[in-house]
Amino acid sequence: MAHCAAGAADGATPAVPLRSPGPCPKGLSRKGPGERRRLKVVVSEQLSRDVLRLLREEIHTDTVLSVGGSLFKVHRAVLLARAPGFYSHVLGQMSSDFTNKPVPVDSVEASEFRTFLQILYSSNDSIKNHEEEILKKMKVESVMLEKKPDVSFQKYGKDLSDCFLGKSEIPPDVTGGSCSFIPSDNYDLEPVSELGEDLLKLYVKQCCPDIDICVDGKSFRAHRAILSARSGYFAAMLSGYWAESSQECVTLQGITHAEMNVLMHFIYGGTLDFPDKANAGQILNVADMYGLEGLREVAVYILRRDYCNFFQKPVPRTLATILECLIIAHSVGVESLFADCMNWIISHFARFWSERSFANVPPEIQKTCLNMLIQSLVSII
Repeated sequence: MAHCAAGAADGATPAVPLRSPGPCPKGLSRKGPGERRRLKVVVSEQLSRDVLRLLREEIHTDTVLSVGGSLFKVHRAVLLARAPGFYSHVLGQMSSDFTNKPVPVDSVEASEFRTFLQILYSSNDSIKNHEEEILKKMKVESVMLEKKPDVSFQKYGKDLSDCFLGKSEIPPDVTGGSCSFIPSDNYDLEPVSELGEDLLKLYVKQCCPDIDICVDGKSFRAHRAILSARSGYFAAMLSGYWAESSQECVTLQGITHAEMNVLMHFIYGGTLDFPDKANAGQILNVADMYGLEGLREVAVYILRRDYCNFFQKPVPRTLATILECLIIAHSVGVESLFADCMNWIISHFARFWSERSFANVPPEIQKTCLNMLIQSLVSII
């Protein structure tokens, strides 16, 4: 099956449509909610595995904690996102340089702290109860558990206590200007889990980032560790073998800022939807480019939902959009989606044959449709 670059080169038809048809809110089949539940399980488990790998493989760690004679290399951003009370008590009053000297954690055994860290990095549920148990063992006053962390990193000139305001409006200083690009309409996209929500806050509130990704003149402030854990492309770029690994600002080519915004929200939050103006076909290309299999599955799900209405009975609106989805699946190489579209078109071929949009389908795909139709008729005979 041809790749998108090859499909665009022949000049016949654009590989992806110019706009998304939008969601189909009415008459969704029973299969729709089931597909979303399955996708949510897949994406949430993937996010959990990726973040836990940060801990196990000590990827881009920036803090060392000393517990019962054992040393634990961790990430202050993940601690801050998931256990702000613990972070505030252990690291809140210290300088921003935690890498040179281990930070002691008293009154906790190394084995139980190791378990706490594994839960902190991997649990898709809230870890508040686990955090409270650790703080009680450390003999932290209960009033401390309710206190927002009062932490700041002078390097970024931002009070990190604002990072845990909950699902409120994004602060004005992170939504505009050329230094940062986080459109406010994306803040309502639902994270896949509590872990995704915590990490997405970390990104949206721009808490202690350590790298700027520049795309189309817009800067996306992010965290090397999370980028590396989630994306094979970023893992290679930031591993030390590329020149970009030592740079604080990296410029990316071949991706728009709108596509990068979708990518970043998925990397941090595992979001299962795209903004209204996002092009699912182009996001498929981005997912392949950056090694994000989960994002690819989300894009395929959205194409099945918004373009194909989960392949229900044909209505005038979906005839044209299923043909568009067929072309996207062919150009990007999603064989399962291409087969589903093709089988559905064959089942309703009489309706499609008279469609004006069918004439715009590339000739090789039209020929495939005709051959499959003939084969289906022969099998019946």
